[in-house]
Amino acid sequence: MAAALRAALLWVPLAAAAQGLAAPAVRLQEDPFRRLQRVEAGAMASSWSSLPDTAGCADADRRIDGHAQLQASDPDVARTVRTGSFDLIDPRLRAQADATLQWGCAFGQAAVQYQLGNRDGDAFWSADGSALAWQIGAHWRLAGGLIAHHWGPAWDGSLILGTRARPFPNLLLEADSGPLQDSRFWFWLGRVQFSSFLGVLNGDRGDIRDPRLIGMRLVVQPWPQLQIGASRTMQIGGEGRDNSLRAFLRAFLGRDNDCSASNCSDQPGNQLGGFDLRWDLSWALPGVSLYGQLIGEDEAASLPSKYMYQAGADWRGPLGVLFAEWADTKAGAYGVAYNHFIYTDGYRHRGQPIGHWTDGDAQVATIGGLASSLFGGQGLAVVRFGKLNNAQANPTWPKSDLWSGSLQWRTELGRQVRLSVALDHLRLSAQPPGASRSDTRLQLQIEGWLP
Repeated sequence: MAAALRAALLWVPLAAAAQGLAAPAVRLQEDPFRRLQRVEAGAMASSWSSLPDTAGCADADRRIDGHAQLQASDPDVARTVRTGSFDLIDPRLRAQADATLQWGCAFGQAAVQYQLGNRDGDAFWSADGSALAWQIGAHWRLAGGLIAHHWGPAWDGSLILGTRARPFPNLLLEADSGPLQDSRFWFWLGRVQFSSFLGVLNGDRGDIRDPRLIGMRLVVQPWPQLQIGASRTMQIGGEGRDNSLRAFLRAFLGRDNDCSASNCSDQPGNQLGGFDLRWDLSWALPGVSLYGQLIGEDEAASLPSKYMYQAGADWRGPLGVLFAEWADTKAGAYGVAYNHFIYTDGYRHRGQPIGHWTDGDAQVATIGGLASSLFGGQGLAVVRFGKLNNAQANPTWPKSDLWSGSLQWRTELGRQVRLSVALDHLRLSAQPPGASRSDTRLQLQIEGWLP
């Protein structure tokens, strides 16, 4: 159990136009209750970024919102290991102060955190989530900053782009068609969302300094019950590598594997790509949806190959949602997923996987749920079990059997203060036995918004 709890409320002297808790904080992973609201509304919920909601802005809009939070838990390094992304409390953060400014359809958000490193537990200051965004008309958005992303329909992670790693600097372009019923040619697509970014994987790497990461995602919703997505990321360039437009075009055309067996060092980079789907079956099974994601670590015949898999189902009732999902990150063979012979640090940023939180060569089941009304607040429960790092080819986990569970609850204390509590347990039965671990952690988080 946590050895010591230290809590105090931080306040930032910012004027704010927020009404109670209506103004969301800057988050580095999606709030599961906000995601549930989008799912229940039939909105596209499989693409998320840490940017503020800019839809519906008007030239006359002016506002600034201030928020601060402080988290207390045992600072022991053994307790900083993070499983999953289905959380009310981000266990990395010890303190955060942030503000969001809107001037018409231009938005800015600044965040300052004091957080723990995933590997050594050392605390450091960061500005993750800070960004500028511009809503251009009803359909386009341009943004830049330390923006976090999640691409995929699952509740507890994404195979291609998740929030386990810290955000990296990136420029983002998004488009949302809105309903296409009146379109003469494209009505059959229903609604279309497009997202693309260009980022730099900065920070210490043991392979190539500052490689680029390019991402593209397209989601269509031909019927309200069906969402289909296609995603692709390219890890290319960097110091000493070909950063030219020609190298990008080779990668874009899928010629990463077009080389002789004796020398592939001139490959433009490393790519992942694949597809995902969410299908609402409420017409036959009230509240039930199926979802899945296939992401390939290689390419064959201009299509992804060597797939990783994720599949699940959820049931939405009047009080919340229950879900069960399975993730398998063995990409055809052990040692392949998120690894590359040129980028030997792999598909990772600051030592953490950019894709699924389990990293490569894992098979993990997750069962969880949200309760919208529980003892005067909101509740969350999740259990995870499976096998991690079967081939001992990733740096994130030891080879181990995993069992973890979390109970979380939050409530609003008046109109400007929120309290969150989490009780987490983690057990790793590892090889070699010296890497085994079993611990329990209690976390408290208090947040404040200025009136």
